[in-house]
Amino acid sequence: MTDVQAAKFDDALPFRERAGAVNLFPAEQRVVAQLLAIPPYELGAMTSSDLSQRSGASRSSIDRLSRKLGYPGLKEMRKALLLEEARDRRRPASVGAAAERPAAIARRIMSAVASRAESMAETLGDNGTIETLVEWIAGAGSISLFGAGESAATCSAIYMRLVRLGLPINFAEEYHTQVTLAALLNPKDIAIAVSYSGGSRSTLWAARTAKQNGARLAVVTGMPNSALGKLADLRIGLPHGGALPGGTEVLDRLIAGGLAEVLFQCIVARSPELLANSVRIDDIFGEQRI
Repeated sequence: MTDVQAAKFDDALPFRERAGAVNLFPAEQRVVAQLLAIPPYELGAMTSSDLSQRSGASRSSIDRLSRKLGYPGLKEMRKALLLEEARDRRRPASVGAAAERPAAIARRIMSAVASRAESMAETLGDNGTIETLVEWIAGAGSISLFGAGESAATCSAIYMRLVRLGLPINFAEEYHTQVTLAALLNPKDIAIAVSYSGGSRSTLWAARTAKQNGARLAVVTGMPNSALGKLADLRIGLPHGGALPGGTEVLDRLIAGGLAEVLFQCIVARSPELLANSVRIDDIFGEQRI
């Protein structure tokens, strides 16, 4: 067997038995332990970056383990584990065993959301991060937001709150337009780029373009040492842990509204006169909101 060739196992052989049939390095053992401890709703959306952070093993170790156990990669290894879990759930329950009740699931999920939100609050308070970002926004000639996929939802939340204050803020989901906006920035402007992985190609393109034009760059990311994180003049780290179905991106979307509201309220506290713009918008809509 080579590093690029998957081992040969019977397709029906369970993951645990495969892991017990080969010699594993300590890092690979940690990955196996983590995979077996992860609930199915987290496992279904776990990326190699997530697993690397949780287990302390490198992504190359995860890739090597997949092949050692007979899977082409992490995607196939996760799929096999999920299918095994589904088969186990269809078997008759042992005496005294019971599925987790919906109410218990709800409490666990909402506790994870609350824990992540609290962690985010601490992050924003560290080293004057939020004060600096608010100062930049308040004094910017223009503000442009960059993000793709789930991160675009965070950008959209920030845009929809801050545009109500009459701030010169721009956001477009289409990445060519994001790069166009970046190309029009200058040293009086700021850019805010959002990417959990810090490796989204379109977001990196827009961020680099903004930096080349002299704009200050604030980055919201879960990977501070990523390519995007290293570009940042100001970095806001997204907290790890407490994953929900759909992975960390779902949690990012859930706290995005909170981050947007933090910025809104901080800017209003600094410049109360801006609140009049939001009030005027409310008056225009009146009771005609859709």
